[in-house]
Amino acid sequence: MAAIDIPEVHKFIETIPPFSGLSVIERKQLLTGVTMLYVRHGQTLVLKDDAATVHLIRRGACEIRTPKGGLVDQIADGECFGVSSVLTQNPDGLQVVAMEDSLVYRFDKTRFIETLEKSDAFGLFFEHTQHNRLRKLSRSQSNELASPALQLSTHIAHIMTRELIQATPDETVQTIAMRMTDARVSSILVIEEERLQGIVTDRDLRSRILALGGSSDSLVADVMTANPVTLPPDALVMQAQTLMSESKIHHLPIVDEEHRAVGMLTAADLLRHQELSPLLLINQIHRQQTVESLAHVCKQWPTLIINLIVTDMKPADVGKVLATVSDNLTRRLIELALEKFGPAPMVFHFLVFGSQARRDQSLGSDQDNGLMLERKPTAEEKNYFINLSEFVCQGLGACGIRLCPGNIMASNPEWRRTSEGWQQVFSRWIKSSAPSDLLHASIFFDIRCVYGEGDAVKKLIKSMQQEVAKNSVFLATLTRSALVTKPPLGFFRHFLLESSGEHKHQLDLKHQGLALINDLARLYGLSCQTYRVGTLDRIEQSVREKLMSVDTARNLMDAWDKLNGLRLEAQSRHWQATGKASAYLDPKDLSPLERKHLKTTFSIISDVQDVAQQRFLRGYS
Repeated sequence: MAAIDIPEVHKFIETIPPFSGLSVIERKQLLTGVTMLYVRHGQTLVLKDDAATVHLIRRGACEIRTPKGGLVDQIADGECFGVSSVLTQNPDGLQVVAMEDSLVYRFDKTRFIETLEKSDAFGLFFEHTQHNRLRKLSRSQSNELASPALQLSTHIAHIMTRELIQATPDETVQTIAMRMTDARVSSILVIEEERLQGIVTDRDLRSRILALGGSSDSLVADVMTANPVTLPPDALVMQAQTLMSESKIHHLPIVDEEHRAVGMLTAADLLRHQELSPLLLINQIHRQQTVESLAHVCKQWPTLIINLIVTDMKPADVGKVLATVSDNLTRRLIELALEKFGPAPMVFHFLVFGSQARRDQSLGSDQDNGLMLERKPTAEEKNYFINLSEFVCQGLGACGIRLCPGNIMASNPEWRRTSEGWQQVFSRWIKSSAPSDLLHASIFFDIRCVYGEGDAVKKLIKSMQQEVAKNSVFLATLTRSALVTKPPLGFFRHFLLESSGEHKHQLDLKHQGLALINDLARLYGLSCQTYRVGTLDRIEQSVREKLMSVDTARNLMDAWDKLNGLRLEAQSRHWQATGKASAYLDPKDLSPLERKHLKTTFSIISDVQDVAQQRFLRGYS
């Protein structure tokens, strides 16, 4: 407890509802016995005995959480907690955790109850506060009940087996079979010089030794599956499920950046931790034989997204899940096109750009895609790819991924090019400073291949990087274009809202927030030697290559995460109300603390824009 200046407290609460509605005498009586606490970041306050009373935050921020950790409310300067402790003895066991170092006034419990009994308006205010908290608590508990969906965003590291059974390539099959039996496992990892070389499973022993009459003295090196499919420990359960399903495997080694085995994931592990909705949708997609049946299955798409949002999945993970579904849908449509029009006359690659490439799709995302051909087609071959592209793009549209308003689709002949043609157009954009070329660069330089072998696309990306590295004028011009739009904060840190139209008095979270961070990440990403396509990946790579400080990167990544979460929630509300997705938000719908954080988020973007201006525009007017 700290010494307290009662006149200072009185001056503070006389402007804070409902204390401002009390008379001077009532406020003085209420402040009898008031104390001040200094609460450190992360500290949990236990509201028992004399502490089971109402507290007022003088400066700082706190979260109200359930015993299981579910978020009920976030509060800041001028807001109270401990209301249910006074009115109903906190039957739900709510806890208060400081989000930052905070100063808090603690009212004497007896004096507070006396004030409640004397003033009806004062009592009604706190009854209303408690009612709102209970409503939020109900929603939080619903989310806790729905928590199996959160398993999709669980990192593999949390469910993989860490006690690994290992072998070396020069051991015999009999030796490892005995080791597997003793350990009661159905697979063994083959390690040499601390790195994963292969895997041997029960099925391998059956099909490659027993079924062929092989010798038990056979070497592991001759039986193992070399260079098996792997994932890193920070991959999602969703990614593991999809990869194992596509690869038709039941054992997935988990490796670190040095390709050292750190875990094993089996189909049995997934069964214990899976929530089926996105995986079920993907499986249904691959079973469909017509575009019409695909469109019917994909009617679940909006509900799936809303479910992911409601269960508080991280925004970045929502994007990864949606991109996985989109990629599989695109590939299935291509497979149906190949069945309809016959085998392709040459090797081709289906490219995606923009949000699908970055893996940050959301409700209402449209399609940006193109086709890369092995060589220049004949007239007959050109007709084939016209039909295939039209089939795929219209199919995506029927399945809920809108046709691109700017016609950036493979169905547009402009975006069906040979690999050499794509290199030429990329080179032209880099050498040009025309606004249309800069716009194209901001879309097409977020590129990923979803169908076809990736070597040709890697070659295209490498060529693009080399062109950018030689042309500092391009980066300067792209920077100047990217910095035209500023975050919507006025001189006195007031939000700059839409002044007219359908979204009057609202913020555009996409174009005034997320797009600005995507643009900044792209600038830094194009300056890196190693190409990354995702916004967060680009920021992390910029830190690795020492183009951006760790603090700047963390702030920018937090800002992206905050804005993406707000956008997804806003889109969910709009979709449920109108059937349309909108990234516009009325700041009045946010709590005081959320508005405070949003202003900080916009300030961070503005600060990084200033840093980018210094880095990429130095020497250019």
